[in-house]
Amino acid sequence: MLKKISFSFLLLIFVFSITIFPQDVLKLVPSDSKGVVLINDLEGTYTDLKTVPTMKTLLLEPFNAELMISNFAQMYFSALKIDYESFLNNLSIDLSIFVQEPKENNYIFGFSVGPLENPQTFAADLDKLLEPLKDYGISFTPIYQSIGNQNYLVMVQNKDLYSSSEKGVTDFEEVLPTKKGLYYRINTSDYQGEGYFYVKDGFLIGGGNGTAETESINTSFVKWPQEYPFLGSIFFTSGFIPKDLTNYADFINIIVDYKIVENLISLSQGIEVNVDFGTSNGAMPTISNASYLKLETQAKIDEIIPILNENNIKYKKISDNMIEFYIESETTNQNNKTQVLTNTFYVWKDEYLMVSQMKPDELQKLLNEKPKLSENELFQKLNERIGTGDVTYGFVDLTPIFLNYVPNLKGQYGMLLNVSLIEENKLKIDFIVQ
Repeated sequence: MLKKISFSFLLLIFVFSITIFPQDVLKLVPSDSKGVVLINDLEGTYTDLKTVPTMKTLLLEPFNAELMISNFAQMYFSALKIDYESFLNNLSIDLSIFVQEPKENNYIFGFSVGPLENPQTFAADLDKLLEPLKDYGISFTPIYQSIGNQNYLVMVQNKDLYSSSEKGVTDFEEVLPTKKGLYYRINTSDYQGEGYFYVKDGFLIGGGNGTAETESINTSFVKWPQEYPFLGSIFFTSGFIPKDLTNYADFINIIVDYKIVENLISLSQGIEVNVDFGTSNGAMPTISNASYLKLETQAKIDEIIPILNENNIKYKKISDNMIEFYIESETTNQNNKTQVLTNTFYVWKDEYLMVSQMKPDELQKLLNEKPKLSENELFQKLNERIGTGDVTYGFVDLTPIFLNYVPNLKGQYGMLLNVSLIEENKLKIDFIVQ
């Protein structure tokens, strides 16, 4: 439980790490840290981020996420009796986040900020912001440090461990391709990897590498983009399905019994997802009937039935190789009357296991008429810059969705993600956002 809470806290700290992170702050990081996050020149990085069309559209006009987050933050700070503007002014500082491992698979966190004119006041504000974590047994002790004539604040969970650790990360520049951006390095008992993202020429570019049990990669499953039809919104294919999902068991159990999914995954060697979102008149996008999930798996149709039973989903077995099941959903019409809609899905098994709202013949006919993924203009542009992964790649075209809300919007919006095998048990990840 502590490990999961600690990981959630790392994500929380990442959200609060919207500031400037020069490499000097690494002098306050324990040398044996199992994880380090660094952001160089956040002010410049954040400004650059808003030159990326997708991020600009989300953060500024027309979706205004930046304004909404700012308004929420001001209300939250007001409730905590923290001066919002003063706090923001204090964020023109350096920040490092680090993870220590006092016991195997037991992680604790710390971060350092500075230079600060009044680190004691800033520590008091941070204590208020982090107050909810104390309910989970997570609390921080302030340590005040000086580098040259400047004051820094270090917040740690274990003061004795931090104080006894040698300080200074000296080789982090090996990860840094540019001066601006976010960078990380992880070296825990479970995982080793490093990565980054930065903005260049109006693109958000990211990369990294890490360890994985790659002996189960099915290299023959992933094909070239010109071999796949593209329905229009999301495409994902992977010849690598991690067999051990125990760290996500609690989350999976919310949807379905983990043991059932674990058995299905253990029998699968490849996954493909092709999704189209139907959009009209500014309404919420809906997944079109043509969307499908494909698995290369040894599992049989009968092994799907326990998943349906676990979720109380009604179904009918059509044959030994096909099941029809029904998902009910409520909608409200213009007269505010609630209607129950029943959506029919089909699961069938031939060379692959397929799930779709269309029958096999209907789906295949439609796919034969669709353009190939390689013909998509945005995919071509992103693919020219980072190529195509040989283990996994995924493409998202947000343009039709954005146009649904803002019909006169100009430009293209989306991202491409690649995963490639660089050596045994080591994968390389690249992504790009326009």
